[in-house]
Amino acid sequence: MKEFFTYEQQIEKLKSKGLIINDENKAISFLRLEGYYNVINGYSPNFKANGVFYRGTTFEEICHLYAFDKNLRSVIYKHTSSIESHIKAIIAHEFSKVHGVDEKVYLQPECFSQNQNSEAAVLRLIAECQTTINEALNHNSNKYREYIAHNYQAHGHVPMWVLIRALSFGTVSIFYKNMLDEERTSIAKNYGLSSSQLANMLEVVVSYRNIVAHGERTFCARLPKTRLSTRLSITQKLCIAKNNKGEIKFGRNDFLALLISCKYLLPENEFQQLMDELIECLQKLSIHLTPSMMGRIKICMGLKSNSWLLLPKLKIEEREAIIEH
Repeated sequence: MKEFFTYEQQIEKLKSKGLIINDENKAISFLRLEGYYNVINGYSPNFKANGVFYRGTTFEEICHLYAFDKNLRSVIYKHTSSIESHIKAIIAHEFSKVHGVDEKVYLQPECFSQNQNSEAAVLRLIAECQTTINEALNHNSNKYREYIAHNYQAHGHVPMWVLIRALSFGTVSIFYKNMLDEERTSIAKNYGLSSSQLANMLEVVVSYRNIVAHGERTFCARLPKTRLSTRLSITQKLCIAKNNKGEIKFGRNDFLALLISCKYLLPENEFQQLMDELIECLQKLSIHLTPSMMGRIKICMGLKSNSWLLLPKLKIEEREAIIEH
């Protein structure tokens, strides 16, 4: 059973493991506001070996890494929200063009993938969309949405471009994955990708968005199941180091994979802004950490070499979509 420690006992525990704490009162105030588990359990492992802090490690250094990750989450949330907005607009347009504006018509199984393996997923998706509409129309529901209710009352139906605003990014990713092949392909062409490549990247972005939304560690996050394709032209141009099996060490389920996905899914100017903000965050952190520690942080992010800095200048191949996942 886990033992309870007062703030003072937490400080003594950290000092016993070699952590330098210059201002104990300030450290206690920080732990009171942010939480021992969030700060120490989350970020101190980067400063330890065999349960003991590296010589000279200070409490302030851990706090700076914590602050860096917090700022990083803000940057990622902003830009993944932009990706979400873009993909929602494109899906709504392409889907409505084929299936119309009445949810009683477009929320039917025949409007989605006819693959037998997708049947259960399609039915769950339709049920979720219908539930979203029903809750949005209910004034007594916490999920009541005036804009959906207005469209239904004024026109007798809820167009997809209205409904999709209420769907989570994760649901939109599933929606895209279960659309008819021709529509998926048409949407993917907006990004110069194949439908499978776009579905893959959306999974990466949504996974990181969920990590960010829950306030979890972002810089060193590893996606448990999703893996970004290794056959993307941008990935190949980065010349990422490989292991003994010939597999790339970074850019599959780490922060670099998210960056590569954003390279494809954001307009050039927005991606450049993302890069500028990321570089600024790293530069601010480097003021407070040793070069060796910064090296460890970048390895955790998949940014071991500086090739990732070339991302804004790299061109996406015009025939990218023919390179399959």
